[in-house]
Amino acid sequence: MLACVVLLGQHLIQAVCTSKLLNAACNLGALSVFSLRRAIIWPLALAMALAAFLGAQLGARCAVRFGSRLIKPLLVSGCCIMALKLLLDTGNPLGEWLNQFF
Repeated sequence: MLACVVLLGQHLIQAVCTSKLLNAACNLGALSVFSLRRAIIWPLALAMALAAFLGAQLGARCAVRFGSRLIKPLLVSGCCIMALKLLLDTGNPLGEWLNQFF
């Protein structure tokens, strides 16, 4: 989504829609690979699909109702939390160096 805004110049809501479509395409590709390998745990997959559908509906309704006033802070905080998680991961040498001090 960030790349759509920065590189393609899309508005925030349009970038969210584009990233959702790309994510759905990736999920369908993964589903086809796992189904060919017969490696799907169906009860877990159906529960995750239902939760993803409900979350997407809630997110889309909030995005339409509140717009960028809600999406921008969530995007920034989500990116910061993911960056911090990756930084503090045990395989990250910079994270190991920082763990010496904390």
